[in-house]
Amino acid sequence: MLRVLRVCLVLLGVSAVVIALSIFILGAQATAAMGERVFGWAAGGGGPAGEHWPATMDSELRFYAALWGAYGIVVLRTAWKLPQTLGQIPWLIGVFFAGGVGRILSHLSVGAPHPFFTALMVVELVLPVVMAGLWLGARREVR
Repeated sequence: MLRVLRVCLVLLGVSAVVIALSIFILGAQATAAMGERVFGWAAGGGGPAGEHWPATMDSELRFYAALWGAYGIVVLRTAWKLPQTLGQIPWLIGVFFAGGVGRILSHLSVGAPHPFFTALMVVELVLPVVMAGLWLGARREVR
């Protein structure tokens, strides 16, 4: 369980850092467009291209990209130091889950996003539950 949990953490941490760097350097719209294209290719269509993102949104998301990148670094650091850092896992997966809840709130208040972002929402709601199970198993393993 500990090894699988570590792999999940590394994948999450690396993804967060790569996405954060892309948003920070290329911009939010360019990063989203890449994700939408990959999703469309994988899904055999994937829906219409996303709409234009205003400058204010780009500015805001580049700001938050720094925080998302820092989150990724903390997740990677936690993965490297397992099992000593097992106590941090509930907080890290809780924050990730909260991001998925934020997407639900957005969907309910302003409408459905591109299917790529709906897929991200599903990952952000399901992966923390899976990781919580792995965390419980890893805690038993370490005792």
